[in-house]
Amino acid sequence: MEHNTQHIVNIEEKFSLYRKRIDEYLSQSHEGGVPAILYDPIEYIVSAGGKRLRPIITMLACESIGGIGYAAAGCGAALEILHNFTLVHDDIMDKSPLRRGRDTVHVKWDEASAILSGDVMMGLAYRLLINEVKDSPRALEIMSKFTQGLIDVCEGQAQDLEFQQTPIVSMEEYLSMIEMKTARLIELSAIIGALYANANEQQINALHSYANHLGIAFQVQDDVLDLLADNKEFGKVIGQDLLEGKKSYFIVRAFECIKDGEDAQFIERYIQNKGIPKEQIPIAIDIFRRHGIIDDAVQTVQSHVHAAQSALSMLPKNDGTFGLELIADKMAVRTV
Repeated sequence: MEHNTQHIVNIEEKFSLYRKRIDEYLSQSHEGGVPAILYDPIEYIVSAGGKRLRPIITMLACESIGGIGYAAAGCGAALEILHNFTLVHDDIMDKSPLRRGRDTVHVKWDEASAILSGDVMMGLAYRLLINEVKDSPRALEIMSKFTQGLIDVCEGQAQDLEFQQTPIVSMEEYLSMIEMKTARLIELSAIIGALYANANEQQINALHSYANHLGIAFQVQDDVLDLLADNKEFGKVIGQDLLEGKKSYFIVRAFECIKDGEDAQFIERYIQNKGIPKEQIPIAIDIFRRHGIIDDAVQTVQSHVHAAQSALSMLPKNDGTFGLELIADKMAVRTV
């Protein structure tokens, strides 16, 4: 799908308008809520900004089917609240100190407040979504998908936690986990936008495939950025996955392809000790680089981005479809 520079600029302007509308929904979702100990953390997390990737995908998916993207903003905002709920609870489980360059909610307040605020965010997400789809002929289907998506994301997070106690994780198991933990919410964003526009089965399948590949690319790229991104730009502690002993793409691939020598012993110690100290992070990065694992990860991202874009060929050629294509392009060169 060929587009000139002006068309890209116009789509970027649309993204900006979509973000503004989503932010309006987010601020209204908890406006005037009391007590402050419950709602201040919610305001803190949703006001931190972000690309609003998932709700924008919802709006673009709706538009790609022929619906009005702007009308799906409320559905997208519900998904963004769900996404932020997962971030609050993930940060507690991972003991992460930073999120988007700021103290995480459990650090700024405490774990109890963060857990409770995360819980009420789920209620806010459901309340908003019900209100937005109550008159839709596919309301029950949308609510069912949303509920199953929440369950899948929690199962994916549980698998991630389980991997920390499992010495050996295969690449197949890793990819299955990130499909649940990361890709599923992106898939859900696209499918709800499609259902809101009353898409047919072929269109839903195309968007499902697009979002699945995009979600896998997103998570593998996230693993890359955890090692290589600039700390200030990324807004997280660099090498946090290695400090926590996570079975990231790099560790899983390293265990598969490095069979002997000092590098293999380093990976084995990482697994046995469930992580490495901060001063050993450069050693790990050097190992990954020398064995081609960083290049392999980048190629995996590119491959899934290409597959995502190929899936869009089944959809009508319009600005919604082009917007989804542009998001995939950005994923391939994502730096934060």
